[in-house]
Parts: sequence; structure tokens; C-alpha cells
Amino acid sequence: MVQPLLPLSKVLTAAYDSGVTLFDVTEASGRAEMLLGEVLRSKGWRRSSYVITTRVFWGGQADRSLSRKQVLEGLQGSLQRLQLDYVDVIFAGPRPGPAQTEGPDPTLRLLRLEELVRVMSDVINRGLALYWGTAGGAPGDVMDTFAVARQFNLVAPVCQWAELPPEPRLFRQLGLGAVTWSPLAPGPGLEEEPLPHGRPIGKPLKVEDLQPLAQRLGCSVSQLGIAWSLRAEGVSSVLVGAETPEVLQEQLQALQVLPHLSPATLQELDTLLGGAAPP
Repeated sequence: MVQPLLPLSKVLTAAYDSGVTLFDVTEASGRAEMLLGEVLRSKGWRRSSYVITTRVFWGGQADRSLSRKQVLEGLQGSLQRLQLDYVDVIFAGPRPGPAQTEGPDPTLRLLRLEELVRVMSDVINRGLALYWGTAGGAPGDVMDTFAVARQFNLVAPVCQWAELPPEPRLFRQLGLGAVTWSPLAPGPGLEEEPLPHGRPIGKPLKVEDLQPLAQRLGCSVSQLGIAWSLRAEGVSSVLVGAETPEVLQEQLQALQVLPHLSPATLQELDTLLGGAAPP
């Protein structure tokens, strides 16, 4: 484990020293959790100084469900690998979804949805996580999740792990922030977990189409994508993936691009990306 641990430790140290304090993993990528746990243990950073988010994705089992059993076993496994007493945010997804996955019976869908909200409330009450959020759910499902939590006086989700662009009404009506990733830069995937990073928004995207705009702004295409993502409505955090401290520092320079994203530039960028321009 020493060999892959050293480069990861260097990247995480560079991130932490640069003010990056949120680290995202998933129980489906147990090796990544183990490596992160080893680095955190070796660094001895104050637990209150960083945020760990993880995702329960089908419970990591062949039995594809988000039952109470799968959620609790999945989270407990994550905590053991991370060598932590709790995670800051646990995302659950994909949630039991609309009629095409549950059949025509809406009662079954709501019962499974209620089970998920109850087990997430239990997880938080036990101190295994501080907050929870949705992942992979359609906007209607997320709205229903919030409604179920309010109906039964349970703990409601506070955020969503979402692809760009996040659904604006989830932020405007429910106040749910989005943890997301740039459509142009490497995303949050780690080895075993296939993710749609680099997925174009709305229409096929050729990176060279963005080169003139990036050159005009004096940045790379990757930095431009991260900056655009940060400007999206409701986005709380943008996840990036870096294999070396140098790549990480290059990505963090996207923060310097933000002041140059004027409304006219955003409109031009929106046209190129084929999505809704962040305000």
C-alpha cells in the first residue's frame, strides 16, 4: 500500500495546504477509502478541519437496493476503511426511482423512499454522519424525498451530488446545494468507480471549440470549465481529480478566472457548452 499512498499523500497535502478541505469518496471504491483513511491517519489533521463525503451506491452489493440493511452495512464499511467515527455528508443514490424502476404501484415507491429517509435520519441520530444528501435522483424524486422527510418529521437532505447543470428549483425552493464536477476537467472518479466526468452538456463538445475563449481569458480549457461550474446556480463545491500536486495547482488557478467571467463571457460559454448559463 506504500507505493500508491505516497503520491496520494502529496496531492492531499497540497490540497489541504491550499485551503481545499472537502474530500469525496464512495463505498463502491473501497481501495480509495482505505488509501484516504491511511493518509488522514498519518497526517493527524484535526477532524474539524476537513470534510469527508461518501456515497452509498446500491450498498456496494449485488443486491441493488437502498434498504436499511444495505445503507447501514455500506456506511459502516466505509467508516472502517476510512478509520473515522463519522463522515460529514453521506449521499445515497441512485434512490428508488420513478415508475419505470418500481412498476406502476406508486405506494411501493413511496414506501421505499420513506425507508431511505428513515435510515438516513437514523444514521445522523447515531452520529455516523452529520448530514445527508441525494445522489443520482431525478428532480421529482428529490422533491418527494424532501416532502417525505417533512411529513414524518425526519431529517431532510441538505444537498445533492449532481451532474451539471444542477436543477435550479432544488436550490431555489429547497435550498439544496449541489456537489458537482466540471464537464471539462477530470472528475471525482477513483479507479473502480466509473463516472460520467467529461460528459458534454446538452450537445457534443469539442475541447478545441473553447480554446479561443480560454486564450482570451489567459487560462486553460480545464480551468475555464471549473470556473464555469463554480458559477452555476446552487453549486456548493466542484470536485476535481488530480494525480499530482502540479495538476492540482493548475486546476486551482480556475479561481483566478472567476472575476473575468462577465455576463457576455458566460453567454458565449453557455452557447459553446450547450447548457444553461450560470448567473
